Order: sequence, then C-alpha cells, then structure tokens
Amino acid sequence: MARTAFTFTIAALAAAGSGAALANEGRFELRSETMIARSDPFAPDDELIAGLGAPFDLETGLDSNNWARWVQPLEGRQVLRFEQQVRVRTYFDRDELNSVLLTPRVQYWSTTQDDRFQFRLSGAYSFLNRDGDAQWSRPEAEAQLRYRHGGRRQLETVARVRVNAYDFEDAGLQGLDSTRVRYGLEQFFRSEDGALQLRLSVFFEDAEADDDRYSFDEVRAGAEVAWRPDDKTLVVAGLDVRDRDYDAPFAPLIASPRADQRFIAELRVEREFSERITGFAAAGHLDNDSNVALRDYGGETFKIGVRIDF
Repeated sequence: MARTAFTFTIAALAAAGSGAALANEGRFELRSETMIARSDPFAPDDELIAGLGAPFDLETGLDSNNWARWVQPLEGRQVLRFEQQVRVRTYFDRDELNSVLLTPRVQYWSTTQDDRFQFRLSGAYSFLNRDGDAQWSRPEAEAQLRYRHGGRRQLETVARVRVNAYDFEDAGLQGLDSTRVRYGLEQFFRSEDGALQLRLSVFFEDAEADDDRYSFDEVRAGAEVAWRPDDKTLVVAGLDVRDRDYDAPFAPLIASPRADQRFIAELRVEREFSERITGFAAAGHLDNDSNVALRDYGGETFKIGVRIDF
C-alpha cells in the first residue's frame, strides 16, 4: 500500500511540474544544523531497529542534520521543492548506534488566490545505515490540506495523511517490515504581530507489520508555544504524549501485548547571531514507559548547537 501511494505521489508531482510553466527562476537553499545532544536514538518512527537486542536508553553524542534544497516557483501560486536531507548521528559510548540517514524528497505546494487554502503533496525515500550496515529503507507519501480562516495566518487548520513502509530486508531482520498510515489534525493560533504562536495537534497511526508483535495503533497529542521576545530571540516550549498498543506479546514469556506510553517535554531557546547563523539550546525530559522491561527507560535530555543557512 505504501509503495503504491509513494508511486502515485511521485507521478502526481511530475504531472504537476510538467503541467505548469516555470514562472520565475528557482533558488538554492542549504542549511546545516549541528548539535551535541543527549537524546533518544530509538525515535518512535524508527525504533524497530532495536529488535537487534540493543538495550534502550538515552545517549549523548553529535547530531548533524543537513538539507540541500532547490525551490522552483511555477505558474500561478504553485511551487516545487526538491530536497536532499543527510543526517549523521554519532554517540560517545555506543558506536553500534551511529547512523546515517539519507532522504531525497520532492514537494508540491499550491495556494488559492484568496490565501484560504493550500494543498501540499510530498514524496520521499529514506535509507538508514547504522554502524556501517544497512538497516531499513522507507518510501513515504504525505498529503496536507491547510485552511487559513479568512485568508489570514492568525488561525490555520492543517489536516494530514501520511503513508510509509519500513523494509528491513537488507538487515536480514524477520517480521519487522511494516506499512503505516497516520492521520493528523493541527490547529495554529498566531498573534497579529507574529510574536506568539500556539500549536495543538492530534494524530492517529496504524502500523501493520509482518509479525503481529510489531503491529500497533498509536494515539499522539501535542502542544507547543513559540514566543519571540525580540527580533533575534525565539523561545519554544513543547509537550508530546503518545500511547501505543501492540497487537501481540513481544516474547513468549510475556503474557500481555506490549504497551508503551511516551512523554516528552522540552524548553528551547534560539538566538540569531547574524543573518545566517543561529545558536540554540534546549533542556527537557523523556519517559518511555513500557510493560516490556527492555523498552522502559527515560531521563533528562539536552541540546546545544548551531544552525547555519549558507
């Protein structure tokens, strides 16, 4: 299903590009965000690699996320974006968790003349290499419909549907291949001057894996407040709560299906040092509660780094 959706998305993006004349010259963008962070190597979207048996815990290391992007305006109020993302994560005490993530991505945006509606369609294909070995590949397609009440940014509602598939064949892992469908609704409230923004979100995700013990349903809710006390400073406070229930016990000796509850809170401060350089620091707390002892972990998190727009 996910591969079909991804193929359809790429075909639709190609049709959108070929059917709309280029209106303006495109522009190239390059961004690099590098930090030292104590974080979770097993993010909910890719944690299945821990089926290898590596213990779950927070780890400290270097995280470098980089994007090269070409933005091409089309006829009317349409835009094509071609992007290559490269993320490198290395850990001070867990070399076996070092990873490289490569994600080519293409996006199509179209906005109505009155600014009330914007439609976004995207397709991506990700590859994760961990400690020198291929772990998984993931085709992904997403559609968004964004509605600005009265055509103004102050009140914006976003509906999303995302489909992806994890393929672990290169890693030789059994039962982990899965297709996931996620539905989401977000509500943005922004002040007139743009200095304050509140985002509320709710998501539901259904994952169907080859082995039922890796299939799950997840409900996720989040809230984030972003405030600009001045032109060069941004303060962001966020909460994220997830409840995930698996379809079958994780191991024969465990009677009940695996169930995880995940809580993340973070406070982040960014300071613009120049037009192209921004420094940031964040502190937070993560709890991943689970009835499977190996998956029960948590603690304090932090980030400190710099973002450069070339």
